[in-house]
Amino acid sequence: WACSRNYGLGTRLPWDHHVVIESLSDSTIYMAYYTIAHMLQGGDLTGKAIGPLGITPDQLTDEVFDYIFLQSDVPPAKCTIPKEQLEELRREFSYWYPMDLRVSGKDLIPNHLTMALYNHAAIWENRPDLWPRGFFCNGHVMVDAEKMSKSQGNFLTLKQSIEQFTSDGTRLA
Repeated sequence: WACSRNYGLGTRLPWDHHVVIESLSDSTIYMAYYTIAHMLQGGDLTGKAIGPLGITPDQLTDEVFDYIFLQSDVPPAKCTIPKEQLEELRREFSYWYPMDLRVSGKDLIPNHLTMALYNHAAIWENRPDLWPRGFFCNGHVMVDAEKMSKSQGNFLTLKQSIEQFTSDGTRLA
């Protein structure tokens, strides 16, 4: 269901810009990808540069991701990525996963955090050791008896805070 739409919020698939990864699915499992993103993208968040391993997007098949993330026993057939690089990606994922703590706002419990649990349980059904180890939910900061939020406009950006209170005052606060 993750790639179920062609419009709206979410991330466009790099190889098919007509398909959108539904935002709840996208935002609850991306931490797994982040464990290897630096090796594939090399710090370029636009996806325009090839990362340090020299792997191109067309080489990243479902079987490759299954081998890395699902730790399947058999290397992907017809894979053009050298086995040493596949093993390096697997080691990197294994080192950083599962996430020890996901920190979020309490308003995301019924959607993002619940979906995060569902997605991890579905993807790693037989590997509960790869499910998130903990969640921490912070409350809402209240300003003049209203929730502080972007939509309310009752907050300062870091730059505004430094300009108004100095960097030391901002750090102290």
